[in-house]
Amino acid sequence: MTRIAWAPLLAVAALLGAAQPAASEQAAVEFPQVPVPSPPKRSGLPAYVAMAAGVGLIVGSFPIASHANRTYDRYLAATDPDEIEHLYDETVAYDRLSSASLLGGEVLIATGLYLRFLRRPADARASLILGERRCALSWRF
Repeated sequence: MTRIAWAPLLAVAALLGAAQPAASEQAAVEFPQVPVPSPPKRSGLPAYVAMAAGVGLIVGSFPIASHANRTYDRYLAATDPDEIEHLYDETVAYDRLSSASLLGGEVLIATGLYLRFLRRPADARASLILGERRCALSWRF
């Protein structure tokens, strides 16, 4: 090639050589580390106690219902009017107690599940953030 043809190639090579180095060749710039606050630890003990009490009430409702059924069978076989009235009242009382125990246990289990998995911890109403270049006060109501 002639000298005239080499001149544009040298000009392009000089321009490319003077360009910025590739991103991989640039020195790594360190980003400032931003600490992420960890969520406050909260105890799951009230939730577990509620769920255990709920299971206990549900399990306890079955023997109560069984006693109500046995009392009802004795009510059906009774012939004395006073005993019939007493057995009927006892059957109704144990049946209601069994139902209340079962429903109460279900409510306690649902409450325990809510406390353990769904409820979010309450944030502080007022917080103060201090730093090198900032001072912020946050107040929620």
